[in-house]
Amino acid sequence: MDPPGKQTDLGCVHSISTVMPVRNLPFSDHRTVPHLLALAALLLLLIGPRASGARTSSTSSTSSTVGLADGGALSGKVIFTGESPRRRAIRMDADPACAALHEGRVLADDVIIAEHGGLANVFVYVEVAPDGSFDDAVPTEPVQLRQEGCQYTPRVQGIRLRQTLEVLNVDPTLHNVRSLAKSNRPFNMSQPAQGKRTKFFTKQELPVKFKCDVHSWMSAYLFVIDHPFFATTDRNGHFSIDGLPDGRYTLVAWHEKFGQKTFEAQVGEDDQSLTIEYSE
Repeated sequence: MDPPGKQTDLGCVHSISTVMPVRNLPFSDHRTVPHLLALAALLLLLIGPRASGARTSSTSSTSSTVGLADGGALSGKVIFTGESPRRRAIRMDADPACAALHEGRVLADDVIIAEHGGLANVFVYVEVAPDGSFDDAVPTEPVQLRQEGCQYTPRVQGIRLRQTLEVLNVDPTLHNVRSLAKSNRPFNMSQPAQGKRTKFFTKQELPVKFKCDVHSWMSAYLFVIDHPFFATTDRNGHFSIDGLPDGRYTLVAWHEKFGQKTFEAQVGEDDQSLTIEYSE
């Protein structure tokens, strides 16, 4: 029983209306009954979800953001046509500690061409990502740039804005990490054996070059980019960019020796497997 003066919640009205006999209505005109029944049905429609305990949300459950697993994939291969240039040998005699890390000759990794022409270390990225097509939260997993065997590895890679860069020295010798950034603040820091340093970048820069002032042959390239739609070709020239919503895109391919190319690609029903060609 309700306390005196308390009004019954409207959520209970529908249960009362279903048991109230029509013959007890205080109206003798039978023409009034259909109108009352229509009114009762309208009231049930309006308050039904509340009476049954269901909750409605003021926000839609549909998100405008397409996650990396929700979109399409754009894949392809970058090839070098013509006679492949020979890879040059690196002379590490200047630092016996570096030379001792290798057996035989060490070849430069600025140009790596596979047997069937696949070109490694080409950075491929979407020029402009569509609004709402990705989660703009800063990735929590760091990107690593390793100094190993007195070489930078990976040589070419991408990183998101404000994502942590871990610079690791796994060699038993001193290295120097020099960032030749232009849009971001450059830095130049020594790194002792088995050391680790962390950095991050706040502005897009395509790319930032890294050098080692102790070992002149060491170079790397880091693309600081404001979206996740990028990839670096593997040693056979293959790449894949996942999570793209359907549509037509302008893509850019970059290689440190052979330059930059711009091309169009389609994601959706007419997905393309791309072939990008470089030549001398």
